[in-house]
Amino acid sequence: MKLKMSQNTGSISARPFEMLTFILSIGFAIVFAPTTAFAEPEEPYDPAESVNRAIFDVNDTLDIHVMEPIARAYKNNIPDPIQIGIKNFFLNLRYPSYLVSDIIQGKFEQALDHTGRFLINSTVGVLGFVDMAKDYGLPDHEEDFGIALMYHGVPAGPYIVIPFLGPSNLRDGVGRIVDGFLDPIGWVGYSSLSAGTKIAIAASALGIKAVHTRAGLLQAIEAGKESSVDYYLFAQGAYYQYRQGVLTDGKDDEDIEAEEAPETGEIITGSNE
Repeated sequence: MKLKMSQNTGSISARPFEMLTFILSIGFAIVFAPTTAFAEPEEPYDPAESVNRAIFDVNDTLDIHVMEPIARAYKNNIPDPIQIGIKNFFLNLRYPSYLVSDIIQGKFEQALDHTGRFLINSTVGVLGFVDMAKDYGLPDHEEDFGIALMYHGVPAGPYIVIPFLGPSNLRDGVGRIVDGFLDPIGWVGYSSLSAGTKIAIAASALGIKAVHTRAGLLQAIEAGKESSVDYYLFAQGAYYQYRQGVLTDGKDDEDIEAEEAPETGEIITGSNE
């Protein structure tokens, strides 16, 4: 494949397409690999705890003095309908990541649901600010590349705390990189806009997204700090519990066993009854 080079900038114009093709090729390879999809909760493995704690303390300090005050101002002064619209808008932008994760996990029916949600919300829903798809019976299913890897049995690896981003593990950290390439906000960098405009758009979008996300965690983080003896361990445990919930679509062990019942001739007793 020949790549067209821009005569002015020397940039590779086919780069976004090639990156998506590369990611999808990895995805299809995983799809046809043996699937393990273990439902057992993963235990944190933290060999670099001292380093992680240092980064965690820096993150927490920045959060206390910068992000939390901004998030509280946002929460207290921005009308709820606007906050809901912002949430819906960024949720709609996650469609590329959702789609790739769905395909890698073989969740093709869910991929159709996500595609339907994106088309409806991007048009009738005014660029995603209004979640009209739910009225058409298309619920949201949270997915990402890290979940797709976990679904196929890729181990979590060591627990890590990422500067500014917080708790993760090696597998999910790699997943975040892939999701970053799939985020439409990053695609602005490949547009024909001026460099200053690109930076302004990307920085504004990422800033609003970060503040909105932090505002949604105000009560949870406050409760965690008040109720835990060691907030570092609390955040670590909460992260692994959250990721396990996303992998199992919020189902508990009994629900999972019930769905696997046909293999043993038992009656299905799904959790949605």
